[in-house]
Amino acid sequence: MQVKKIAGCLVILCLFFAVAGGAFAENEDKLNLNAATVEELAKIPGLNPDLAAKIIELREENGEYIDMEELLDIPGIDNKLLRQLKKHLFIESVDDCNC
Repeated sequence: MQVKKIAGCLVILCLFFAVAGGAFAENEDKLNLNAATVEELAKIPGLNPDLAAKIIELREENGEYIDMEELLDIPGIDNKLLRQLKKHLFIESVDDCNC
């Protein structure tokens, strides 16, 4: 009976790490929008240094990004470009605030 419980726990742990690992791998080649620099953003297809600077400026004015759709507030970023940017960016908090 004890062996079955241990085996069950191991299966659950393996599933957890497989799912968690997949989530990390998904963002492996992407930039965190809340940590990216103008230079890093400007290298993304569809962005130029001016748009990259506007992204950083909006982040500095309003705090960390919570949703990618916030980028639509920037003139020059439309839904088509946003779909492209989602392939290169992800959002994760870098602020230790519990806001």
